[in-house]
Amino acid sequence: MTDKVILSLCDFSGRWSDPYSKAGYDVRQIDIKTGDDCRLMRIVDADIHGILAAPVCTAFSAAGARHWKAKAAEGDSQLLEGLSIVDAVLRLVAVHQPEFWVMENPVGRLKDFIGNHAMTFQPCDFGGYLEDQTEDAYTKRTCLWGDFKHPTPKPVDPIDGSKMWAKYGGSSEKTKTARSMTPRGFAEAFYQANP
Repeated sequence: MTDKVILSLCDFSGRWSDPYSKAGYDVRQIDIKTGDDCRLMRIVDADIHGILAAPVCTAFSAAGARHWKAKAAEGDSQLLEGLSIVDAVLRLVAVHQPEFWVMENPVGRLKDFIGNHAMTFQPCDFGGYLEDQTEDAYTKRTCLWGDFKHPTPKPVDPIDGSKMWAKYGGSSEKTKTARSMTPRGFAEAFYQANP
């Protein structure tokens, strides 16, 4: 057991923070789906070791680029909502100054608001960390911003191609949840690089 505190923001599934939880870290999972909104978080009375953040991507993902202009003409409440979450994450980073912090989002327009990413990855880049190496044998380019040590790739062949697009298209809550899950291999690799 350790006294290291990890804030896991917008991580409903708990997948990204799971390796930290298993290692005995004090993981504090904050997600609006469970009634906890990071935008309303007060200063945490603890030394924060790390911050993991996966803000909702609906407003930022390039997959929705064809709708951006029409949404902008209507005031783009979705973009304002997304940016308010990103701003909250950056506020928590500024206040707590953790040893590492990272925010993920798919390729899209988030870079237009917070600058270029520090790294990108595909799930298959880290599939070798898993016992079942076919679990993350797919592509879905994801960008990472922050101050963290880059995880070491253990790639597998992306035999499933763009599985998220092919298998989880649509806008139902079930498919959105499936698409937003952090790949297990990446989560393990990230933990090993940033213990």
